[in-house]
Amino acid sequence: MIPTADLKITGDRRNELLKRRELSFTLGYTGSTPSRSEVMGKVCAILNLDEKKVVLDSVKTRFGERTMAGSARVYDDEAALAKTEAPYLRERGKPKAKEGAEPEAPKEAAKPAPKEPAEGAKPAAKEAGA
Repeated sequence: MIPTADLKITGDRRNELLKRRELSFTLGYTGSTPSRSEVMGKVCAILNLDEKKVVLDSVKTRFGERTMAGSARVYDDEAALAKTEAPYLRERGKPKAKEGAEPEAPKEAAKPAPKEPAEGAKPAAKEAGA
């Protein structure tokens, strides 16, 4: 979690067509820049929201400042979220699989096969004039 954070909601708008709330916020922090999952956890904890219904849209920091500006979308239900949001946005910010989990099959590097001389081809001379 973020050591000490100050969350301030700067905008809260209801979008009835898409069945969601659109939030904008600023978050002050100390220490290192928090990850997306830490920011999502802080926003959900303060506003008492279910993380399964929230998509963290953007998080922007500025050099030298200990604040970030962001926006999030809070859906009424998970079906509305799945219908509206792109899959990569739903997965972004979620923790990666643990090392103890089943690993994916390693991908073979596409290495070009060594070229073999064609039959009847003359071998290249290594020394000139020998």
